[in-house]
Amino acid sequence: LLFYPQWETAVSAQKQEQLIEAFEQLSNVSEQIETATSEDPPAPQIQEPLAMLEGARGVIRIPKIDLKMMIFEGADKHALSKGVGLIEPDKEFGVNNVGLAGHRGITHGKQFNRLDELAPNDEIEIKTKTATYQFVVVKAFIVDRAQVEVLEDQKKPLITLVTCTPVGAKDPKDRLIVQAEWKQTTSSQP
Repeated sequence: LLFYPQWETAVSAQKQEQLIEAFEQLSNVSEQIETATSEDPPAPQIQEPLAMLEGARGVIRIPKIDLKMMIFEGADKHALSKGVGLIEPDKEFGVNNVGLAGHRGITHGKQFNRLDELAPNDEIEIKTKTATYQFVVVKAFIVDRAQVEVLEDQKKPLITLVTCTPVGAKDPKDRLIVQAEWKQTTSSQP
């Protein structure tokens, strides 16, 4: 029992590595599916990554806190069990204020456990199938969970990272918010 948290962390990290690798190879998988005929369905090694990536929208990377995780559509239990959740899937990176939710807990869902370490000027990267977006942290603050106006669009494109606080509290009423402004976009297309 003493080593369970370390084991769980290692299993979670391995799962994220597999998801990110599958996402990064998604264009190769898509090409193979497009060239397959109806009599020749995609091979199991192609079908498995596609199933794992259902609802995948990108990868978030925050170097300061050594975070690299998949982003999935929605902020429900299913999405958050696989990675970080995109609160409003119709919003666009580099255009809107995009909300991303992640768990923060002592033993389960360690996505945003270290979010409180971020400070102004720290960098956040979002990589999608088509582009890489760079953001710079501008502020971190705590709000009541009912204060959803932090997700409203602003004059500048933002990402708003949302997680429960304090760590380990049962059904916490507060949310830690980290907002970062869009800095630049680099196309992933050749």
